[in-house]
Amino acid sequence: MSTVEKKELHDLKISGSGTSRGGQFDTVKISGSGTIQGDIECKDLKISGSGKINGDITSEEFKCSGSSKITGSINAKEISISGSTNIEGSVTAAEMSVSGSSKITENLTCKEFSSSGSTKINGKLHGGEIKSHGSLKVEKDCEVETFISRGSVTIKGLLSADKVDIKISHESFIKEIGGEIIEVKNEHSAKLFKQVVNFFMQRDDHLRSDLIEGDEIYLENTKAKLVRGNNVTIGENCEIETVEYSGAFDVKDGSKVGKSVKN
Repeated sequence: MSTVEKKELHDLKISGSGTSRGGQFDTVKISGSGTIQGDIECKDLKISGSGKINGDITSEEFKCSGSSKITGSINAKEISISGSTNIEGSVTAAEMSVSGSSKITENLTCKEFSSSGSTKINGKLHGGEIKSHGSLKVEKDCEVETFISRGSVTIKGLLSADKVDIKISHESFIKEIGGEIIEVKNEHSAKLFKQVVNFFMQRDDHLRSDLIEGDEIYLENTKAKLVRGNNVTIGENCEIETVEYSGAFDVKDGSKVGKSVKN
């Protein structure tokens, strides 16, 4: 799109209840209850009311602080969600932040992703640096460079990352983990109320996994069938069926390892 064409584009604003066709715009704002029928291409799209877009979105910036439903896919440089967004297609973004609730029906590809809210991805997650301080659910594989979790995480496929850094503060499940450096620790700074509830319910929060494989592995509060690595340290509150290692191996008091094999 040339500079001349950009100057000729007009804004689209829906502040009450209205419907518009898709097309090319400069700025799109929905602060009431609005529906756009068709694909949208714009500089920025902001929804602070209730918005529905029946088509794909191509934008430099997408922000939702209200409620939105996208029946297509989103391709944007920056995505910010502090409300509730349901995306029935895929999402491709350079940066994406979620402090509200988001659901993606297909895949998410994002260079930098951060979430303190709730995100569910029914497809795959591809990315660079992933930081989740809320609830993250991925129905398929997760292939990233760095994975950091401080909340609840569920990945039903393979988590593949150069570095995996997980602090356990909620019950979590990752079917398989593969990486160079894998560190799973108990979140000791969990709120006092939660610690008291867990004490009276005789419950500890754990990460559960079928397979954890990496070069350097340190685990706490983990229940796994097989752990395989070079240097493996099993910290406090773990239950591991089998450990296979080629370098150093250490088990802290109180943890259980069914079998250890040096390769």
